[in-house]
Parts: sequence; C-alpha cells; structure tokens
Amino acid sequence: MVDKKTIVAVYSHPDDGEFMAGGSLAKWAEEGHQVYAICATNGNLGAKVTDITPEELAKTRKKELTNAMKTLGGNPPIFLDLPDGFVRDHIRELKERLVYWFRKLKPHRVITWDPWKKYQIHPDHIEVGRIASEAAAFSCFPLMYPEHLEGGLKPYQPEEVWYMIPMEHKPNRLVDITKYMDKKMKALFCHQSQLEMMADLFVPGADPANLTEEQKTRLHEGADTMVRMVAQAFGSLSGGKIELAEAYYTIKLGPGMFDNYQEMIQEIIGMESDFLEIL
Repeated sequence: MVDKKTIVAVYSHPDDGEFMAGGSLAKWAEEGHQVYAICATNGNLGAKVTDITPEELAKTRKKELTNAMKTLGGNPPIFLDLPDGFVRDHIRELKERLVYWFRKLKPHRVITWDPWKKYQIHPDHIEVGRIASEAAAFSCFPLMYPEHLEGGLKPYQPEEVWYMIPMEHKPNRLVDITKYMDKKMKALFCHQSQLEMMADLFVPGADPANLTEEQKTRLHEGADTMVRMVAQAFGSLSGGKIELAEAYYTIKLGPGMFDNYQEMIQEIIGMESDFLEIL
C-alpha cells in the first residue's frame, strides 16, 4: 500500500512542470496521490509572434496547462495570474497566496524551481522558487496572515521541498519515470505555443509564426529527443537500476530539517554525500 500524499508543484509559467517534473507528477497521480499545480504567472509574454495579444496568449496557455494536468492525471491547475516576467514586482502578493494555498491544500511535498542555481537568469524562476520555499517554511506560523485563520484555515507545515533539476547540488532523489515517459511527452506537447516559441532550437532558421507541417514534425521529434536524453542522463545516476529519471534535491521542513544533520555537517567539512534515494 502506498501512503497517499498531497503533492503541489509551484510553477513560474504554465509549461514549467511538464518539462522538469511531468513524469514524476504522472507517476504520483497514478499511485493515487493528489497532485496539484499552482502557476504563479499567466504566461502572457511567452511567444515570439506578433499576431496575438498578451490576453489571448494568457488564455491559450491556461488551456494548455489545464490539458497537460488532465493528461498527467492531476487536479485542475490553480492560476495566480501574476504578469509574466514581473513576479519580482509582486512578491508580497505571491507569498501570501502561496501560504494560503499550502494551508488549504495541506501538501506533504512541494515541487518548485531551485532559486539558488548559479546563472539562473530568469527572474520569475528565481523568485517563484524562493518564495515557494519561504511559504512552505512559514505557513505553519499562525501569526503570519492571521486572516487565513479567521477564514477557517489552520497553520500547516509541508514535510519537504523538492527542487527540480538541481544544477549546483548533487541530486538526492531520483524518480523512475521509465513507464511514464510517453505520458510526460504527451503532456509536454499540450504546450504547443511554447514548442513553437523554441522552434529555432530544433529547426534552425525556422520562423515560429510560419512553421510548415514538416517543420512542426521536426520540432516535435527534436523536443522528444532532447527531453528523453535528459531523462537518460539522470537515469544513469542510478548505476543501471533505472533507465529514465527526473532528478531533485530535496530538503525537509519543520522538525524534520534536523534529520539530515549528518549529511549537512559532511558538506560543511567538504565530505561529499553519496546518499541517493530512487523512487
């Protein structure tokens, strides 16, 4: 029997989770866990074409994430509707909203961006990862946003924060997504607007506004190959135990933050931890 959990992925933009954690979300949903996505922005800047308004793009991207979450088996997404590219100007609102939703949904696990990744140049990724971490750490304190309690919510402490695709820290969790790779790609392809935005990456010289059917086919094939290569690279960390994986660096919150004190001390004195759990 699997201990059923509530798992909340906090995105900056509607397509973030499918690229970084789609296989894990599909796996957890199939196992019976409650899977949610909270998207901070409306994604209204994510295009390289001029024949669409920001308002129209936001509607398109909401539909894309809604379809992607349905494909993965998760719950309908929650949109905070902050302006794409300007999360930093709305930090206080973001923090209050995330604390509210953590208290309401009571997640055991929060999935988000690693805000401490070197050379992360997208401010939305940095701020959403940072504020999601802060909200998870502080949602247990009743004196923070007491109006939530007046509305019937109670203080709540998530158990863990999982950082997607850590670059500056050796992963300590691998999720086996071998059985879920096709579902991950199907969910990823729900975000057609974002695939077209990245057309030149896979089809050099392609114009996102005027893609031919042949170019669209090459675009999908290129994206599929790239995402599978990343999953294979992370799977190789298992020493042959699994083929395809998504990687995370996870930390515990609350009293559990002291459970890994030995690992933390090892890092402080320069001893690299070899702990890696495969799920």
